[in-house]
Amino acid sequence: MSCLSVQTQILPLCEATPLWCGRRRRRRSSRGAAQRLCDAALVATAAAFAVPVGELIASSRRSCTAAFARQSAMYLAHVSFGLSFSEIGRAFGRDRTTAAHACRLIEDRRDDPAVDAVLGQLESACTALRRRMNPAVQS
Repeated sequence: MSCLSVQTQILPLCEATPLWCGRRRRRRSSRGAAQRLCDAALVATAAAFAVPVGELIASSRRSCTAAFARQSAMYLAHVSFGLSFSEIGRAFGRDRTTAAHACRLIEDRRDDPAVDAVLGQLESACTALRRRMNPAVQS
């Protein structure tokens, strides 16, 4: 595969408007940082599960696959980035209890070796991204 074809496949994600654009500017910068981290988890999860990002941020539940991918993104945001359920809920346009429920569901589904393998790879990728964004982070 040439570099050109790789860039062609990645280009639509790069040209997409960030999910946090168009929203009101918030007073605390940590909310903006939490939103960006959740967006990173969303994009990684959408790519891994071959689900459009729009399906993951839709206000309705959508398909089983989209719901599972959204729950996985919430789980990654909590485990890999260390965000609270309130921050995750706000970033996904849902309640903190929804984020907590998603994390419990995904934790239960990790008994399946296939799910565990995909989530393990996503988790390590998100952790590496976090370290790259903030070299002072050791965990």
